[in-house]
Amino acid sequence: MPTYLYLVGKDRLEATHKMREEPKTWGELCQVAGLELGQRDPHEKVERLIVPVSSQVGQFTSDIKNTGFRRLERRDSGVYEDVTAPKGERIVDSN
Repeated sequence: MPTYLYLVGKDRLEATHKMREEPKTWGELCQVAGLELGQRDPHEKVERLIVPVSSQVGQFTSDIKNTGFRRLERRDSGVYEDVTAPKGERIVDSN
């Protein structure tokens, strides 16, 4: 299940729940995320915050290969070398 960041009053809170659930109040959020109500009003509004997700591909050829990507390096006009492929299968001719 994904983790979401919520703004509750002036506090930020991480909560994990199913994607299809969209809690609008503190009580709903506690119910879907399995949290305790505590001292907060269960009718207090909550706001789900948008958090940018960063994805970084390693700079080493083995890191690129392990993530399922291919790395092509230009060798000549229309000729590229797939440096992530096994030896003998590296030349890719785009003509």
